[in-house]
Order: sequence, then C-alpha cells, then structure tokens
Amino acid sequence: MNYIEFGEKISDHLRSLRAELHSNPEPSTFEEITSQIILKELKNIGITDIQTGLGNGKHGIIANIAGGLPGKKVALRADMDALAIEEETDLECTSKNKGYMHACGHDNHVAMVLGAANIIYQNKDKLKGSVRLIFQPAEELSPEGGAKSMILEGALKDVDAIFGFHVWPELPFGVMGFKEGPLMAASDHFYVNIKGKASHAAGPENGVDAIVAGCEYVGAIQHIVSRNISAIDNVVITVGTINAGTRYNIVAEDFKVEGTCRTLSPEIRDLVENRLKEILEGICKVYGCKGELDYQRGYIPLINDSEMTKYAKKVALDLFGEKYVQDVKEPVLKAEDFGFYLAEKPGSFIWLGTAEQDKDYWPLHNSHFSPNDEVLYRGSAMLAKLAFEFTESNK
Repeated sequence: MNYIEFGEKISDHLRSLRAELHSNPEPSTFEEITSQIILKELKNIGITDIQTGLGNGKHGIIANIAGGLPGKKVALRADMDALAIEEETDLECTSKNKGYMHACGHDNHVAMVLGAANIIYQNKDKLKGSVRLIFQPAEELSPEGGAKSMILEGALKDVDAIFGFHVWPELPFGVMGFKEGPLMAASDHFYVNIKGKASHAAGPENGVDAIVAGCEYVGAIQHIVSRNISAIDNVVITVGTINAGTRYNIVAEDFKVEGTCRTLSPEIRDLVENRLKEILEGICKVYGCKGELDYQRGYIPLINDSEMTKYAKKVALDLFGEKYVQDVKEPVLKAEDFGFYLAEKPGSFIWLGTAEQDKDYWPLHNSHFSPNDEVLYRGSAMLAKLAFEFTESNK
C-alpha cells in the first residue's frame, strides 16, 4: 500500500482540519469545541465504535477501527489542549479564543491522527487486528495531566503497543527523530515556605530574617546538581518564583519559593527530593527558622521501548529514506505525559521536525509558533503504516 500517496490525497483536508482546530484553542479540561471537531471527523470517516466524555474534563475520545482479519491491537494517541498564550502569528486561522493558542502543536497532533484514521479506515478490510485512536485532554495540566485518567477509563485495554508524535522545531522539516530509552524528563513541582520572625529593620537581632535564610537555600540547592549528581546525568532544578517581605523597613517573616525539578531516572528523582528536604532542614537549623517543603511529583520520565523504537525507525526509513530519519543523541528535560502510557505498554514517542531553512525559528510554547502544515500528511502516512504493519507483525 502506498501510504504517501494516500496521505497526499487528503493533505488539503488535513490542512483545513488543522486550521479549524488551530482557530479554536481551548485550555486543559475545557476542550469542548475540539472534541466536537474530532467527533464530527471520526463520523465523517465512517468510524462508529466511539466513546466520548472521557478523561479530565470529560472531553476525551476513544475510537476503534476493527480490521477484516484477526491480529494485534495498536493505539495512536493525540493530545488536544492549548496554552494560555496570546497568539502573535499572522495566520488566517489565528486563535478566536483570546488569550489562548495552540503553541505546542496539539492541533497538528490531532489532525495527523485523524488523517491516519482516514487512511486506515479506507483500507480496513486489509487490516489484521485493530487500531485504537486516543484523543487525550489536559496534557498541559502538569502535575496531574490527562494520560492517567484516560488509562483508568480503559484507553490501553487489550492494547499491544502505542505510538505518538510531537512536532519538534529543533529538527529539520519532515525529519523524524528516534531515541531508544529516556527521551523526555520527569517534571516535578516544589513549594518551600521558610518562616522567620518579623522585627524592625533597625533591630534585626530581635527577629529572624527569612530572606537571608531563603536566599541561602536558593543558592544551596543548586549544588545538588553540581555536587550530588554525576556530571553526565541530565538534571535541572529551577526556582521560578520568590515571594518575601511586606515592607522595606521590616525584617521579613516569610520567604516562599516555587520551582521545578527535571530528572530522567527514578533514583535521581528520589535523591533530588531528599536533598531539597535535607538542605532546608539544615539551613533552618542554622538560622533559627522553620521550613516546609511541599514536593509534588508530576509526569514520570518518558522512556521509549527499544524494540518498538527500532521498529518505528525502520518504518520511517522504508517510507521516507535516510534523509528524513535521525537518531536523537540526548534526551531533553521538557516533559510529556505520554510517559504514563509507555509505563503500561511498549511503544515509542517520535519527534517530527518542523524547522524550515531561511525561516525564523520559534520554539514550542512561543506566541509565534506555527509549523508549516505541509508536514501533516507525512505524519498521517507514518502513523498509518506504523499501525498497519504492527498489527500483522510478530512483535
């Protein structure tokens, strides 16, 4: 079957579909219009085995395409939600929902999975086994996310493997990036409150300065990365907000910190959490403060199955050739709740490059991010071939 040819035939439709999705961005758990667009398209394709009202916010959708022959079941997943960013692109399909936009490419992901569904359904009599389509809300809702709720509602029931895409502006246009093992990081969220004792600024000996203790803490925890963890391991500890004090001539009683930790292994994740607590206890003892740490574990590391990643890479090579296939050398510390699916079932998460030569580079989560939608049919063709050939394989 010529998957590229099938993809090219529906390319204009995919671009129109993506434009409709892009102009109607909705935040996590509020993806009502998005789910209506997806449901309408699934029905137009001819798919009837559809479950709605799933996941966080109850806008998730699961659909199944049964083949004409017995075989395995493979899942394809797309995330649906948008970000609270005011769009600054010059697209005709710019956001109609003020203050929100598809700045992480989820509109592309939905369109590509729907395109794959179209190709698969047209050829379902040749399909061995079945394909499950997962349209997941709330991927951006860290630390909770939407994957776990979809799994609890049966998204992976009887599934043998799962695959997903993410458009990736750091790879050349149309190039697919593959990596066995860890690809993306665990994402944790921590809050620290250091409690001192207020006094007049002219008499600091009568109080306990939470700012002095807090600044010491913020500096000290950076040494976790440089002195407690090997230099070859990827770890980030970032303090994003600090709130302290009420007036210039009062010794601050409270110092509040909020930050994130990104790690790639369970062992280092445990170490970082323990060291954040130990350092807080030590500094509070030195300065006479009280401290509280609220450490919230969010997304787990996204770890690709080696066999499934090799399989996916082979499919891409067969479909597009070496020019459009690239090994990802190092994992990134961005996070993705697709990792929860991979903790349950073998599979692989693939990056699809969107960077175009001689055009401005805009990263994910940027108000100007808008990949060329010519990439859509390529993603749909790849997903369709992945699904078809997996169901008839011995993997």
